[in-house]
Amino acid sequence: MDAELKLNKILVQVQKLSKFEQATLLKKMSSLINGDKQPSKQVRLVDIGGLGSSLWRDVDIDKYVDEERQW
Repeated sequence: MDAELKLNKILVQVQKLSKFEQATLLKKMSSLINGDKQPSKQVRLVDIGGLGSSLWRDVDIDKYVDEERQW
C-alpha cells in the first residue's frame, strides 16, 4: 500500500477523535518521534472513576457528612 494512502486513512481516523484525544495522540507521536523513553502518563478523572469505592461501601454518607460538619 502506498505510504500516502496509509497516511490519508490514518488522518480520516484521527479526524473522528475528539480534540482532547487528538492532542493526546499528538503528544504520544511527538514522544515517539523524539525517541523519549517513557511518554508522560496523563490521568483523566474519568479513568479513575470508582477508585476507592470499596473504602466507602459500608459508610453511611449522610451520617459521615453530618459528623464532619460538627467539628
